[in-house]
Amino acid sequence: MAQKGVQLDQEAFSCSICLDLLKDPVTIPCGHSYCMNCIKSFWDEEDEEKSHSCPQCRQTFTPRPALGKNTMLAVLVEDVPQSQSRY
Repeated sequence: MAQKGVQLDQEAFSCSICLDLLKDPVTIPCGHSYCMNCIKSFWDEEDEEKSHSCPQCRQTFTPRPALGKNTMLAVLVEDVPQSQSRY
């Protein structure tokens, strides 16, 4: 039963792009959080369109939002056990 709680914690703190625990987490204006490198790469692919969107809710942002590390989320992610597999 305790293991299920850990799995839920890992899922809650996972990036929906790479599906791994958040690394250098950033929160974009719509409130969704991603790894800094994941969202930068996602937006770099969209860069030709001059409009950037959230991979989850598809809200668009013009211009591209500045990204800053979400330090509170980063501290929480450090406490999630990484040795447990999600599957």
